[in-house]
Amino acid sequence: MPSVAICRSCGIIAPSEAANCMSCARPISEVRVQVPPQSADLFWVAVRCGFTCNQCKFLAPLDGLDVDGAVDCAHCGLRQRFDVTAWREALSFAHSVGDLAGPDPEGRAPHPSIWIGDENPYADIGVKKSFARGGDKVREIDIHACPGHPVCRKCRVPLTIETPAAGQIKTRCLTCNDEATFSLGEAQQTGYPAIMGAVADEHRNDRPRAQPMATQAGVVAMRCPGCGAPLAISGSDKVQTCSYCKVSCFIAAKNLARFHHKTPEPEVWWLLFSGVSEERINLTSATADVPQTGKNLLAALKPGAKTDTIGGKPGVYEAPEEPGIHWPQVLLTLLLGSIALAIGYLIAGRY
Repeated sequence: MPSVAICRSCGIIAPSEAANCMSCARPISEVRVQVPPQSADLFWVAVRCGFTCNQCKFLAPLDGLDVDGAVDCAHCGLRQRFDVTAWREALSFAHSVGDLAGPDPEGRAPHPSIWIGDENPYADIGVKKSFARGGDKVREIDIHACPGHPVCRKCRVPLTIETPAAGQIKTRCLTCNDEATFSLGEAQQTGYPAIMGAVADEHRNDRPRAQPMATQAGVVAMRCPGCGAPLAISGSDKVQTCSYCKVSCFIAAKNLARFHHKTPEPEVWWLLFSGVSEERINLTSATADVPQTGKNLLAALKPGAKTDTIGGKPGVYEAPEEPGIHWPQVLLTLLLGSIALAIGYLIAGRY
C-alpha cells in the first residue's frame, strides 16, 4: 500500500497541488511528511463533526462517537435527543473518503482490472483540497473527512499506533514518549463494523475526567473527579491538576470553551477503518455492468490476454497472447487481402 503525505503539524493529508495546509495554514513544503500505512487493510481518517442545536441553532461540536441518545449543546447547554443511527451514514461517508481519496484517481486500493477514476467523487481530495463534506449524503451530522494520521500535539510528529484488541488503540510519541489509550464501546463498534478504533479526547480512558457543574447559564465550574472539589482552571490546557488532592484530570474541549465563555469549534479527531468502503463496492459494481467500451475494454479481452496497462494508462492493454496459430485471425487476414487485391485489379483495368 502507498504511504500517505500528511501535514506533520495537524496530521491531515497534504494536497499535492496546494501551497498551504488547509487546517493549520502552514506552508506544505515545510510540513509535508510521508507516513507508511497502518497495514494493507487499515487506514486513518480525520473527521470534524457537529450538529445543529434545536434551541440556539448553532453548530455544536461532536468530538467523539456519542451513542447514548442525547447530546449537550456546547453553546447554550441544552441537553437534547440525538438520533444515533445518523452515525451510520456519517461513518460510511468517512470510510468512503479515506478509501477513495486521491492523489491516485482510484484511491488507496485500485481494482486490478476495473477503472473507477472517472466516477470517483473524492479523487480531488489530496490533490487540490484536504476535506470532503458529507452534505446531502449525511443527515443530522455535519461532517468533514479526509485521510491522514494522528500526530503528537506537543511534538507535532506522527504517533506510533498499536491495536491490542478490538476497539482499543494505544498511541505513543517517539519524541516525548507520551502515551495514551483510547477505547470504543460495543455499541459504537457494532453500529458500523468496519470501524476498528478512534483517537479522540472523548474516547481516552487512561486519565480521569473532570465533571462539569452546569446551570441554564452554562458551565460555571468543573469538579475534580478525585475529591469533588471545584477545579481552579488555569489557561486552556485540557489536562488540569487539582490544587487539593493533586489528581491530574482531563477536561473536554467543549466544557473548557464554555468555562472560558468562548465559541467552541469542532475539533479534528481520528477514526481507524478496515477494508474497502461501500461506495467503492458500488462504483466497481456499476462500472462492471457498463458496455464493453473505453475503461471496460478489459471485459472484451479473450482468456489469456495480459491485463497490465501500458504506461499506467487506463484502457490501454497489451494484445492477447495465445499459443499456436490463431486460425480465425489468419482467415480474416486472407479475406481482407483478397478483397484489397480485387479492388486493385479493378482500378488497374480502368486505367
